[in-house]
Amino acid sequence: MAKKLWKNVTEDEKMKMKQFVINNPPNTPLTPEYAASYLGVSTATLQKMRCEDTNGIAFFKPSHRCVVYYKRDLDEYLTYEPAYHSTAQYA
Repeated sequence: MAKKLWKNVTEDEKMKMKQFVINNPPNTPLTPEYAASYLGVSTATLQKMRCEDTNGIAFFKPSHRCVVYYKRDLDEYLTYEPAYHSTAQYA
């Protein structure tokens, strides 16, 4: 069975995935779909972050086609707030 495209995942399904992540311990391994629902972003955004953002979310690749996130890394990403000294740095 083919994976469901992220754009076809309903808001109810995304909320259930997010609740699953919330209810589990920090060492829980998560698929990109669960990680995306927890963070409130798309799976494409996570993919772009993996490819381009060197200060992004830590992830693990146990095989060529498999990406795993851990809840602890998602929580760390959500609580990290960079310190800006001017609005020019923010841009």
